[in-house]
Parts: sequence; C-alpha cells; structure tokens
Amino acid sequence: MKEIKFTKTATFLFPLLQIPKSLFDCDVRDRFGRFKYSTRFINAYLEDESVSKYQSTEDINYVFVVVRSFQDVDFSTFYSTIQALPNYVDDYEYKGCCILVFSVPKETSNDFKLIKNGAYSQVSTEGKRLILANNFFSGKVFTLPLILNKADVLKTSWEERLTFIGKDIYSPVDLGDQEVWPIIDMHKEILTKEIITEIHIQKDLLPSEEF
Repeated sequence: MKEIKFTKTATFLFPLLQIPKSLFDCDVRDRFGRFKYSTRFINAYLEDESVSKYQSTEDINYVFVVVRSFQDVDFSTFYSTIQALPNYVDDYEYKGCCILVFSVPKETSNDFKLIKNGAYSQVSTEGKRLILANNFFSGKVFTLPLILNKADVLKTSWEERLTFIGKDIYSPVDLGDQEVWPIIDMHKEILTKEIITEIHIQKDLLPSEEF
C-alpha cells in the first residue's frame, strides 16, 4: 500500500498557525484494546479543490488540516478545543476525515510568505522555533535545522547529488547562495478528492522518509 508523505504545508506552514502539535495526540484503540493511532493529524494543505469559500489572498492565508474523526472518548474534548482556537475558521467532514480550516495569524504571516517563496533561512527566529517544535515531517528530524539555517553540509550534499560525472564529462553543480531545500510546489499542496479517497482506504498512515 502506498505511503502518504507529509506535505511541505504540514512541515513548514502548519507550525506557523501557532497550534501545538501535541493537541492532536491521542491513544485510539480498537474494541479489543489494540493500539491504532497516536495522533489525529493526517496531513495539511494550502487549498481544498472542492471548497471555493476559503481562498488565500494578500491579506489572509488559510491552511486545511485533515484529521481522523474517529469518535473515541476524547474526541469531543479535542473538537471543542479546536473550535475555541482564535484562528479556527470552519470544519467539514468527507469520507471519514474531518477537515479543519484555520487562518494564519498576523504574527506569523510574514514567515508564512517567506516559506511559500522558498526563503527558509530568512524565517524569523520565532518562526524557526515554531517549525522545529510543531512540524510533521516525513524525513529525518535532524534535516530541518539544516534547512532553516542553510547549512553548508546540506548544500554540499545536494551539489554532490546533482553533479554529473560521465565518460569524459565532469559537470559540477554549484548552488552558490541558494536555499538548500526545494521551493514548495503549490500543486502538491492542494487537497484533492483522489487524496481523500486514498486516505480513506488506508488503515494506517505511516510517513515515509525523505532525504
């Protein structure tokens, strides 16, 4: 079964909502007491293709968070806590998933724009703290500080991977002062019906590693 990786929205932009990821922690078990889920969080997106009501503008940005709507004993408390958040906008259900809509706080809106433009290292100190504390990342955890600080070790690694060496050919890559992580591909940050269907048919979502 294909694994679903966390989006870049889940990794870099969700944390800027200023919502602790621990809020999504749970201990969901089946009727036999066997462990099922430790988090309600599934993924996050910048847009839902089925919803036109919430479109990001220059003044306001939205994040769509997909969560498991499994009705365990703690779900009502979780749901009421979510609704009480100052940047909670709306929620709706589709194929067993609950989609939560949040607006980006003014305090982090500049960092939000920087991330969307691929300027990871230019994010504020507080923005970096939020990302490191509340990210959902499919890669190795030590990679994030390297990205946010434009570390030479990551730059060198990319240059080695992108350099072409063939018979009588040596074409080295020099990234110069570029960021050391790809810019967000907005098309991959859109929640589609196909993604929801794929989530729905999976019993467990296990993040696959990136890099």
